[in-house]
Amino acid sequence: MDLEGLFAVIHYTLKEHIRNRVYLILVLFGGILIGSALIVSSLALDQQVRMILDIGLAGIEFIALMTVIFITVNLVLVEMETRSIYLILSHPIERWQYILGRYLGTIIALLLGMLAMAIFHLGTLFLEGWAWNISYLVSLGASMAKIAVIGSLALFLSLCTTSSASAMSFTAFLWILGHFTGELRFMAEKSANPITKFLLWVVQEVAPNFSYFNYRDFWQAVQTPPPGWFAWMTVYTLCYIGTALLLSSWLFSKREF
Repeated sequence: MDLEGLFAVIHYTLKEHIRNRVYLILVLFGGILIGSALIVSSLALDQQVRMILDIGLAGIEFIALMTVIFITVNLVLVEMETRSIYLILSHPIERWQYILGRYLGTIIALLLGMLAMAIFHLGTLFLEGWAWNISYLVSLGASMAKIAVIGSLALFLSLCTTSSASAMSFTAFLWILGHFTGELRFMAEKSANPITKFLLWVVQEVAPNFSYFNYRDFWQAVQTPPPGWFAWMTVYTLCYIGTALLLSSWLFSKREF
């Protein structure tokens, strides 16, 4: 299998995002948000480091979420609207390679941005006297996995819908639902209406289940998650991303260019 086309798309996408002003502005804004945690922490003298830690990690994830939704939804739609997709597909490249390459290039760029914000965040923590804990890297990795999952979903929805606004709205909605899958499951079990029960079941299965990524829950409870937790999070992440990318490639192959 010739993967030269795939690597070319990844390289092109990565360079495109790094040069993108929106991407750079969002990364800068993330640094400012993390820095603002210092100001907020002054309101809680007994929990300064803890607040900087929690606000910083939440800020990194939030900024990455906003970035991945905006960039990924427009990743293919813009090239389809400007007809530049014809020029790209005129090269010896398979359509699945184009979809996979665009996704991987975007995720790599986002992960680099998250790492840059994490370095700034760690510097702030060390200045405040924080003692290094390996749990930070695990928590950051869990956030990166969530961003990778929602990025694949955003790409799929961008090919399902007719506008970037609707794709962004659906993606944000599913991101929110992904943090309440337990509540959705409870509502489905308690519902007496079979139609409502079925719809709730469909929604909880389609939406990503982010309860598998909540490493910070163990961290705050001073507990070590079992090895099975890490294994299941990895399997779930890869399966969800793989399914979304397969569906995206199938939808893209049905487009007439």
